[in-house]
Amino acid sequence: MLKALIVEDDKLLASLFQKFIEEKFTSDICSNGLEAIEKLKTEHYDLVIADSILPKLNALGIIRELKKNNMLIPIVVISFTESTDDKTEIMEYPMADYFLRNYGKETFLIMVDNLLQRFNNKKDNAVISYKNLKVDLTSEVASFNDVVLENIKGKYLDLLYFFVLNNNIILKKEEIFDRVWGVNSETTINAIEVYISGLRKELKKVGCDQYLKTIRGIGYSLS
Repeated sequence: MLKALIVEDDKLLASLFQKFIEEKFTSDICSNGLEAIEKLKTEHYDLVIADSILPKLNALGIIRELKKNNMLIPIVVISFTESTDDKTEIMEYPMADYFLRNYGKETFLIMVDNLLQRFNNKKDNAVISYKNLKVDLTSEVASFNDVVLENIKGKYLDLLYFFVLNNNIILKKEEIFDRVWGVNSETTINAIEVYISGLRKELKKVGCDQYLKTIRGIGYSLS
């Protein structure tokens, strides 16, 4: 399943949105924007649902932090009112949408589906990078300092893409397996270690294997 972060200081509203998305998402809940940023820096999320008004850091503050850290994550901002000084800047973030609470569950789920589709289209057509390491899924090419990594193809390319997309985040083995291989894959989760080893070998050829770190007992991180 996909994973969402719900940022809401009203426990009843947080539970309501959790129920809205439970068929497609597992979810974590936090009550303020600063806590949300810490979670987003250390865990992988496919969607953020944030109240426009929050303690410590509001939804706009979360978006500014995402921009500052070059993190592209779909975010739905929840508000009671259409008129807000923050809305213009919120909507400038390419993966943001704005939801009025009185629109109801069906409209909310349509908005989430459209936002995720927009994100997937952008992700699939984009060249993403971390430092001088670049991955382009469209042309199926990975490079470092413009030197093409000829042997990074297929699942190795998918794996590297996922790491670059989630740079500086500690990724658990289960998350990597679900996103790169899929929950219905006939491959076992133990294959991850083999692929990580092979990926490191190729990265070492161009001098950037130190980016891919093993976090003992947890998983891996590109940082």
